[in-house]
Amino acid sequence: MKKRVLYDTNVVLDVLLQRHPHYHASVLALDVVEKQSAIVEGYIAGHAVTTLDYLLRKQVGKAQSKIALTKLLEKIQVAPVTDTAIRQALQSSFSDFEDAVCHAIALEMGLSVIVTRNIGDFALSMITVELPEVFCANINSTH
Repeated sequence: MKKRVLYDTNVVLDVLLQRHPHYHASVLALDVVEKQSAIVEGYIAGHAVTTLDYLLRKQVGKAQSKIALTKLLEKIQVAPVTDTAIRQALQSSFSDFEDAVCHAIALEMGLSVIVTRNIGDFALSMITVELPEVFCANINSTH
């Protein structure tokens, strides 16, 4: 059975903007989807795609943002932001609404892991939350 993983926006931004010192661990975590596609299926929350475009445009321009997002979406799928997820997030005890939405999406889709650099933001998570380097180590140790 495939491990279905939601990548938090910060991990994807680390890769797309080559943000150091987090770039290396984040790129390895994201590359797992491509290199081990038989065992890992990757997702990003739908609302994160618009956030990524907004931030990328400021750094690299419209054309480069579109190219970067197109390449990203060749590797991972977009997890829909549903009415149910938004309502669940609004009722959650998460302090950050965006994190609450990500968590609700992951629960609704039956995802098994959220990969993020902000573990503390997901302290109330009902599913596994891992740093990029921990996620890679766990994948490599089980396969």
